[in-house]
Order: sequence, then C-alpha cells, then structure tokens
Amino acid sequence: MAERRRNSRKQVNLIVQGGIMAVMSLLVNACVLLCRIPLTALWGDEGNGIYAASFGAFSLFWLICAYGLPLALSGLLKTRLKREQYRNAGVVMQSAFWYAVIMGVGLGALLFLGSDFIAVHILSEPLAVLPMRLLAPALFFMALSGVLRGFFLGSGAVFPVFLSFLVEQAAAIAGGILLAHIEQGYGSKVGALLQNESFVRSFAVMGFAGGISAGALLSFLFLLGIYMMSHGYYKKRNGKNAPGRRENMFQACSVFMLSLLPVIFYGVLTRGYVTVQQLCFRLCLGERLDSRAVTGQWGIYDGKYKVLTMLPVILAAAMGFAVRDRVHAMYRKENWSRLRDFSQTVLKAVMVLVFPLSVLVGTLAVPILEACFSGQDTESASVLLLSGFMTSVFFSASYLLAEMLLGMEQKVLVLFCGFVAFSLHIGALYAMLEILDLGLSGVVYADILYGFCLLVLVGTAARKKCGFRHSLLRSMAAPLTASAVMGGILYLLAKGLRDALPASVLLAVLAASGIVIYTLALLLLRGVSEKELRMIPGGMIVLKAGKALRVL
Repeated sequence: MAERRRNSRKQVNLIVQGGIMAVMSLLVNACVLLCRIPLTALWGDEGNGIYAASFGAFSLFWLICAYGLPLALSGLLKTRLKREQYRNAGVVMQSAFWYAVIMGVGLGALLFLGSDFIAVHILSEPLAVLPMRLLAPALFFMALSGVLRGFFLGSGAVFPVFLSFLVEQAAAIAGGILLAHIEQGYGSKVGALLQNESFVRSFAVMGFAGGISAGALLSFLFLLGIYMMSHGYYKKRNGKNAPGRRENMFQACSVFMLSLLPVIFYGVLTRGYVTVQQLCFRLCLGERLDSRAVTGQWGIYDGKYKVLTMLPVILAAAMGFAVRDRVHAMYRKENWSRLRDFSQTVLKAVMVLVFPLSVLVGTLAVPILEACFSGQDTESASVLLLSGFMTSVFFSASYLLAEMLLGMEQKVLVLFCGFVAFSLHIGALYAMLEILDLGLSGVVYADILYGFCLLVLVGTAARKKCGFRHSLLRSMAAPLTASAVMGGILYLLAKGLRDALPASVLLAVLAASGIVIYTLALLLLRGVSEKELRMIPGGMIVLKAGKALRVL
C-alpha cells in the first residue's frame, strides 16, 4: 500500500516527464500556429491563401528532405554508439549527410526553378512564386540541420537541439514579421503601379518567407558551431571501435533509407495532408470561382479554422511523444498488464484536457475570432469552427494512440491505418467538392471524416495491442458530459453578452468561466482520478481544488 502511494506521488505531468524533447515539440508547433494570428491581421485571408500555397509546396519538399532526418538518424546512432561501434556510426552519419546534401540541393533547386510552374499550373496561385523562391534555400539548411540534430540526439546531447529550435523559431517569427511589414510597403508601391492590390499581400508573404530562410540558416550555423567546438572529442572517440562487423557505405545507406522512409510517409499522412486538401480544393473550384475568391476562402480554412482546431492536437501530440519511450520499455519487457494500465491512464488524462479545449474552440468561435482577427470576416470561420471543432478530439486521440503503437514497434501497422484513412479522406473530399459542390464546408466534412476514420483504425489497432478494457469508454463519459455542459452554458452566454462587452474582454471572461464550470462538473461527476490529474499540465491545481472541496 505504501509503495503504491509512493508510485502515485511520483507521477508528474506528461510534458515534464517527457523532458526537453516533449517541451520542444510543444513550443515549436505552438509557435508555428500562433504566429499566424498576427500575420493574418497583417495580410488578411487572401494573404493566408498565398502563404498556404507557397508554404504548402515548400512543406512537401521539406517532408522529403529534412523532416525525418533527426528521428531516423538518432535511432541508428544510438544503437551503434551503445555497442561502441563508432566507425559504423560514422558511416551512417556520412550516408545521412550525403542524403541531406543531395536532396537539399536538388529539391531546393527544383522549388526555385520550378516555382512558376508549381504556382501557376498546379496551385493556380501566381502570386506564390516569389515566396516559394525565398523558401527554396531553407530546404538545404534545414536538411543539414536535420543531420546535426540527429547526430546530437543520437549522442545523448538534447540541449543543443532544443536551443537550435528556439533560435530557428525566434529568428523566423521575429525576423519574418519585421520583413513582412517592410516588404508590404514595397508591395503597395508595386500594386499601385500594376493596379493590383493583391501584390501587397504577396510581398508581405515574401517577407515572412525570407524570415523562415533566415531562421533555418541561423539554426544551422548554431548547430555547426557547437559541432565544431566538440569535434575533437567526437573524433577521438570515433577512433575506437568495438570488435564486430564493419558496415560499408552501401549497407549504411540501405539501413538509413529503410529507417527514414517510414518517417517520411508518416509525416505526409500527419502534416502533408492539408497541402493535398489545398490541391483538391483549388483544382475543383478553380473553374467555378475567381482565383482571388478561391485564395481567400482557403485562407479562412488554413489561417483560422486549422490554426484553432490544431491547438489541442499539438498538446496531445507532445504528450504522446513524451510517453513513447516508456511504452517502448514496457513493451520490450513484455509487461502487458502495466502497459495496458499505463496506456489507459494516459489516454484518459489527455482526453480530460482535449475535450474542454475542443469544445471551447467551437462554442467560443465568435469571441475568439473577433478578438484575434478584429476587422476581418469572422462569420465564415465561425461556421466552420462550430461544424468541425470535434476534429480536434479525433486527431488528438489518433496521434496519441499512434505514438503508443510506434513505441510498441508497430510502425507498419500505423502507416497502414493512416494510408487507409487518408485514401478514404481523399475520396470523400473529391465527392464533396466535385459531386455535391459543398465548397469549403465540404473540406471541413472531409476533415472530420479523416479524423474519425483515423481514430477508428488506429484505436482498433491500439486496443488489440494494448488490451484496453471496455471500461475505458465508460470512463470518458464524465469529461465528455462536463464538456457538453460547459459548452452549452458558454454558447448561450456568448450569444447574450456579445454586444455588451468588447470581444477580448468577453473572451477572457467566458474562457475563465468555462474552466471553472468544467472543473466543477468534472469533480462533481467524479470523472477523474488523482493519478490522471498528476499527468496533465495544470492538473495539480485541480487536484488541490478537488481535495479542498472533498470530491477527490
């Protein structure tokens, strides 16, 4: 009994438990999303559409040449360094370096030289040409940075990687916003000369693209500097090698590619699908609507709807990343009962947090949009958020369960589930855009279907591997009910007080009220345990409140 109490006290929230990498994942993704709020205020929905076109093409190239490098390389290096096979680790490092150089230069040149064709003939957005060209050099620097990050992670040096991401995001956001303001002035002159005000938005996007490339360059130089300072130590260590089979370059490249390709595929399914949605939307509606109208509509979806609905998802994804290693350790030890209990507790704890955040985004859509995007069209985005806020729940649970399956070495199973859900999503998206002619609402409905199918498939696979009990779904009833009660009350309050208070004040009041209502309802329903509260950020405050009210 005493041991169980000690273990319960040792439970800390999942972000802290996951260490620097979980915090880094949360901060980086939050910065990428939240910076869209001031940018949307700067260049509007049309600017968001231009940015989505240029950054969407860039992101697909980035997924191929840089996204999977740190994870794939670090895993291979860890295995060899643990066995003191330093020369083999060096050969793997060389193969990763040449991959980064070839793909970074090749895809960067392809994006730069092919920007006209991609923007005009594929994306039907000619104003995305200049931003694409400024983003092209970033591919090379990001690829090389990926190799260095994989090297440091594989060597156990996490802190330089964390700092490099902070440098990259700080330079990209601060420098990008500054350059966007500067270039917007030049764009206004060009727009006045050519009698096309859209150039104002295009030049602003081009300025932010320059900030992204500058951030990639600074991050690479930072990592390179640390690597050069520690080069003597690593060179001396790599001179030693434990007896055993030596790998040649062909073997190292083969192992590296086998490790890298699934990560790239997983990235396309989880990050690149929005770009595929954009391609379908622009192709299907390009003949029916004016190109500027298509760009503006996609700007609403990408810059408002997706930004707000993805906020709970990045939190759940960071928590999933934090628990992957613990799940892997239990799986290797074949501790099935502990694995099952731990997985159930984590899933319940994350959903306790995701349910209310998703409902808040949907029910407070109007105050959130009016506070964050004052003076812009908020009605269209509020309809989308109210229709599709539950996608946050579907994607959050899917990503969390996928991380658990990856911890259990079920990479092929996760990719198969993702591919099936992605295929169904593309078919539904085409039907809703081309056959039913639902426009932007059709994209939201297809997005909901994708999240739901992904959850069903990944959840079924996780249940078979983890052995979840049937009581897991019953345990979700309390947080779901508490979220529904909170959402209903807040929706009525938002409608009644909308004209009485400024948008920012109304949002602050309703958000604070929603947190209190949800917490009280959850505690009164006894829908959360002390163990689960200790795992989530802010859970200790709720725990103290529950003990003070004697409901825990």
